Amino acid sequence: MRNGIPAAGLSELAHEIRDDPKQGIASYGVAVRWLSGTRAQVSTMPMTVGAHRVSRDFSWMIDEPRQLGGANHAPNPQEVLLSGLGACLMVGFAVGATVMGVQLSRLEIEVRSTLDLAGFLDARKGAPVPMTAIEYTVRVDGDGTAEQYEQLRRQAEAHSPNAMSLLRGVPLAGRLSIAGAA
Repeated sequence: MRNGIPAAGLSELAHEIRDDPKQGIASYGVAVRWLSGTRAQVSTMPMTVGAHRVSRDFSWMIDEPRQLGGANHAPNPQEVLLSGLGACLMVGFAVGATVMGVQLSRLEIEVRSTLDLAGFLDARKGAPVPMTAIEYTVRVDGDGTAEQYEQLRRQAEAHSPNAMSLLRGVPLAGRLSIAGAA
């Protein structure tokens, strides 16, 4: 056990996936339920990891600040997106450090972005809708070298599903289901 991560378990999982690639497929989902205004409750759905079904019983709130019509009671969707990126990078960094044999004593990741609300509100022709850039800073301490930490940062980014999904883009498909429609 290093950095609170069972290194033997990681190695075992990697071998299982090499032997049977289907064991490396993970499926996730969340349900977002509108409450009122800009407030919503998000709940995790069961996930699968290979042949295993994993119960997930977590929920959190989403809201916007008052300036955007909300009540400022919870993080907004962009903050949740950025937290998902930061947490995914953190997991990759901590797992990589464990595999590399580096003991961490501090690991913090700050993620920032900018959004032009004119695109969201369709208030200016040609205004961008997506965030214009996402930047992150890793603050780390432990028994590793500067070179090891930079290698871990690069590996965490390159192997982060969230970072690569944002960087490369993924297909998005939507459907509409109208309650009570015949």
